[in-house]
Amino acid sequence: MNWRGLFLDNLGFKLSALVVVVILWVSVTADERQAQPVPTTVEVEVRDTAWVMVEGPEEVTTTFQGRNRDLLGLLMDRPVIRIEVDSVTGEEMRVPVPVDHVAYNRDLAVVPSFINPGTVDLHFERRRSARVRVEPDVEASPAAGYAVLQPVGVEPESVTVRGPASWIEGMTRISTRSVKFEDLSNTVIRDIPLDLPTGIRGAEAEPSTVLVTVSLDSLVVREYRVPVRLSGRGADFARVEPESVTVSLRGVAAAVGQVADSLTSIRIDVASRPAREYSVTLEPGIEVEGPISVGLEPATATVSPRS
Repeated sequence: MNWRGLFLDNLGFKLSALVVVVILWVSVTADERQAQPVPTTVEVEVRDTAWVMVEGPEEVTTTFQGRNRDLLGLLMDRPVIRIEVDSVTGEEMRVPVPVDHVAYNRDLAVVPSFINPGTVDLHFERRRSARVRVEPDVEASPAAGYAVLQPVGVEPESVTVRGPASWIEGMTRISTRSVKFEDLSNTVIRDIPLDLPTGIRGAEAEPSTVLVTVSLDSLVVREYRVPVRLSGRGADFARVEPESVTVSLRGVAAAVGQVADSLTSIRIDVASRPAREYSVTLEPGIEVEGPISVGLEPATATVSPRS
């Protein structure tokens, strides 16, 4: 027997017949009344601000009485039961689940009659707070000809976190959500949420977002002609060649400008009267901060006795 042909021949007509059968079955049974267990979402409101609920059920099962077609409506519009805890008496509490606290679509001709389980176990921890610093989790890459200035700015620099004692204990910092910027050619200022854990109930921060600033500056190359000076007890008895060098500064514009302002001369210390000619490796003699490099041309000078 060709089983494949048996199922595939006239497939369109067979599917149409199946749909008709399902519609007829729903029409016949729609007005029948029966009891139907329906998953019900649990929402717990803890009004005692000294505690945080860290564990509790997410759903219970409510048995509804009504017509089949209305019971099917509950599956599309899920019921919710709200439990209110005015005062927490300890880390563990067993509270009742009243059937009259079930919220559902009242337009449906159904009635809740039973909840399973009739009580739920809730677990609590003391609420704690702490002031912690904010660390921006930012990855930024500049466009050609620019550099990202460090550190990345954040405002405010610290926030207040609140939540279960086990989460707060030992906490000294909190990071922002991870953000990536590419091909930047302008300073970026963004309001970024803090990276609060999703698996810890009651975890919150004030404020919940911080202002992150990624600053940029252009990359430049500047050259300066700077004299070479002798100092020390033997300076009057010596001479130097060359008497000036070219200093090349490469880096971000702001840092180059600061270094250039302090670049007045290249100093060579001559401790005593030189007896013969010798070479000295030149040093710029300035403090360089930030993404900047200094080059000297030539990099050495010759100190010799003055005739």
